[in-house]
Amino acid sequence: MMSNEYLRAFVIGSSCFVFLPYFYAVSQFEPTYFNYDYKSYTFLAPVALGFMNLISLILAKQFNISNKNRFLYTSIIAPTFVLFTVIYFKIYNYTIYDWFNHIIKLYLMYFFVVNYILYYLDKHV
Repeated sequence: MMSNEYLRAFVIGSSCFVFLPYFYAVSQFEPTYFNYDYKSYTFLAPVALGFMNLISLILAKQFNISNKNRFLYTSIIAPTFVLFTVIYFKIYNYTIYDWFNHIIKLYLMYFFVVNYILYYLDKHV
């Protein structure tokens, strides 16, 4: 049976405070570079972010990882998983420069959202 702590982690991870920065960023992409339906993304992203937070909590408990480290590790692992996924499914039509730009922004976005927004919500909600 799932405890309230795990449900709470999923709800916080899928909250608008967490997913809106990603929605804004993706909405700014040049449509010719994007091989994925934005509408599908708007349904998938909050669920994926909720599960990301839930899985990070489960792993933190399993391996006795502090909250600060939990969020730091998540801010590195999650964008890496996203990057491998978009490469595997050929989501973008990018030049080398575009890929470099995208990767830097992806990691910066995850670092900020996970270590500040998600951490704050987890601590105070």
